[in-house]
Amino acid sequence: MKQYFSFFLILFYSLSFSQKISIKQFEKIDFNQIESLVQYLSSQIPQKYDEKDKATYYDNIFRISMAAGKYETAMKQLDSVKSIFMESNPTIANAMGTQHEIYIKTIVNPNSKNNFEKIYKNEFKKKYEELSLKSQISLPVYFKGDSDQIKKGVVDLLQKEFVGKDSVNVNTALELCRDYNGYIVVKKSFHLANQYLKEFDAENFTVKDSILIKNKSNSNISIRVVLNNKIKKPESTIIINTIYADENDINDAKVKASYGYNCVYIYTRGKHLSNHKIEPFEHEQEDINEVINWIIKQPWSNGKVGMIGGSYLGFSQWAAAKKLHPALKTIIPQASVGIGSMDFPMNNNVFGTYSLRWLNYVTNNKTTDAENFRNEEKWNSVYKKWYVSGVPFNKLDSISGNRNEIFQRWLQHPNYDQFWKNMVPYKEEFSKINIPILTITGYYDSDQLGALYYFRNHKKYNKNANHYLIIGPYDHSGAQGYIKNELLGYKIDPIAEINLTEICMEWFDYVLKEKNKPTFLKDKINYHVMGTNEWKHSSSIEQFDEHQLKFYFQKHNNQFVLSQSNSKKREFSRLNINFEDRSDADELIKQEFNIIKSSIYNNNNLTFSTDTFDEPFEFSGNFSGTFRISVNKRDVDLNVKLYEVLPDGKHFLLSSYLGRASYSQNPEKRMLLTPNKKATIQIKNNEFVSKKIEKGSRLFAVIGVNKNPFWQINYGSGKEVSEESIEDAKEPLEIKFYNDSYIKIPISQN
Repeated sequence: MKQYFSFFLILFYSLSFSQKISIKQFEKIDFNQIESLVQYLSSQIPQKYDEKDKATYYDNIFRISMAAGKYETAMKQLDSVKSIFMESNPTIANAMGTQHEIYIKTIVNPNSKNNFEKIYKNEFKKKYEELSLKSQISLPVYFKGDSDQIKKGVVDLLQKEFVGKDSVNVNTALELCRDYNGYIVVKKSFHLANQYLKEFDAENFTVKDSILIKNKSNSNISIRVVLNNKIKKPESTIIINTIYADENDINDAKVKASYGYNCVYIYTRGKHLSNHKIEPFEHEQEDINEVINWIIKQPWSNGKVGMIGGSYLGFSQWAAAKKLHPALKTIIPQASVGIGSMDFPMNNNVFGTYSLRWLNYVTNNKTTDAENFRNEEKWNSVYKKWYVSGVPFNKLDSISGNRNEIFQRWLQHPNYDQFWKNMVPYKEEFSKINIPILTITGYYDSDQLGALYYFRNHKKYNKNANHYLIIGPYDHSGAQGYIKNELLGYKIDPIAEINLTEICMEWFDYVLKEKNKPTFLKDKINYHVMGTNEWKHSSSIEQFDEHQLKFYFQKHNNQFVLSQSNSKKREFSRLNINFEDRSDADELIKQEFNIIKSSIYNNNNLTFSTDTFDEPFEFSGNFSGTFRISVNKRDVDLNVKLYEVLPDGKHFLLSSYLGRASYSQNPEKRMLLTPNKKATIQIKNNEFVSKKIEKGSRLFAVIGVNKNPFWQINYGSGKEVSEESIEDAKEPLEIKFYNDSYIKIPISQN
């Protein structure tokens, strides 16, 4: 089922519902009588379905309309899905849902009952010819699926959730209707579509998808090569190094090749056809250079290569740059994982539970275990069980059902030590990176901290670094080109819907073919100011710290305030945390991440607010803080969320911080606190953001102690945190925030 749902699977699994649909009237439920059940459910779902994310909403609702036979409505709803991505990624947007569109146009033809294949081929040919070459290349992604496998999933779902039940959840009903609709489309049409695609595609590309390269350690590296048949002379090669091995990589490689390049996909050692065990992040800095050596010896190579990709693929480029190969002329790291203590698997030295889920996703098999990864219910139950039980963090993998060797290895390295330093450039190694680089990230990208770590250090250690940055209102997928016009409840400014794919390919042309630099890049730092519909440009990231406002933690009339004046009298605000209380588990797990919220969850926190601002101003950069605290334990994990409270009372998330106090001075060395002694904790390494702060708004800081199912729990004993348990909690934690503590926010005067 992973192959059939492809891109849209991500949208579906963001849903959460609680409403029920009665099915008492169905005395017998099985696959042979499923049509009447699907018809009934598809008539009920639209009345009960509520989803804030428009992409998710329309992707689901058009399939429900299809299942109900409301084909005209389904086509309009499918167009609504496409429109969300049309500005930022027209290549993908135009191809989205093609499998459904062609099927609908065929099925509504009155002659299709007797001549389905002929009509389908005509509709397929018409749609194919109206698409651009790049959209045509992406079509195979939408025609992957096994009808027998989908049918088995439907039968299992019926047996588990429907048989013997009086009612079902809306999400379960939706899943059944989607899957059954998918089963019908796949069974009736995919064999035809793939036959036509094979015929149409062969003339444009040569695909070599089973190449193995032996490295110095005698392990095999698996690669795929796509050559553009229209290129008649040696040409530059675009490399993508990934751990997410997938058949659809060939289609992405064809898209890259269609711009006039050769394209090579490299798979992490142990993935695809490689015979090595899978060890994420550990071998890229060696293996990529081995493959580059092979590429430049091929008759189709002109000796120049570039790299691109996001997340793990972004990390891979920095791994390659650690020992820079002479043939590697440029990299375009997008949403790059800051491996180690920067953002994954730790955030400022705090391990996250997500790391285990991700490891299962990429190490369970030679491709990816999407079914396991997207099982939200399973993983939330694992996190909850660990949280409620109070057992050490290093037992999390056992709770999930399988001990994970890599997870345990990572936990042995809570400092930013040599284990992590071996993976990417470290300090002076950045000074040797003298190639043009384009970094892309977003204000709400979960790997922004990593992306900016590499950017800042490259600039710090190489004063002549030719390094550009694009940063805007994007999440992790948006920074990789999948920009939504509405993100987590926030409608982004139209000007922010840029076509990152085109900018990236223009960058390759600039470096590898000596063409003009992308016109979008007006200066080294190119950032969007939310709320202004404007892009701005700066020559240095240090410029964002030139003008700052300082706010102290004060208490006036029993209210916690952020004040620009510091009281001479030393006082403190006290917070007590009972680590033994786990009654909040369900409430914490159901919290949703949205940029704009009507209310915020503030248990185990203190809240501080400024007065309302009389004039608007621009907040651009990273906030920082100096916290003067005392704790009755030897360590504590602090979190900060900074909001703009809008004039209508809603909270707009600007930036957040999570970090371990004992590492605040140096991520490489733990320095424990002295209980009940005042200490200074530096707050840094949080998300960069740029937004116009409205007149009548105020800043609102939520400051507290980390205690939830998604991160390690630091009980403050001073032992290694992964080994601590609830037995180390003992007395409740008491933390005092003194009123000479402050945060600083960057303001732009441009």
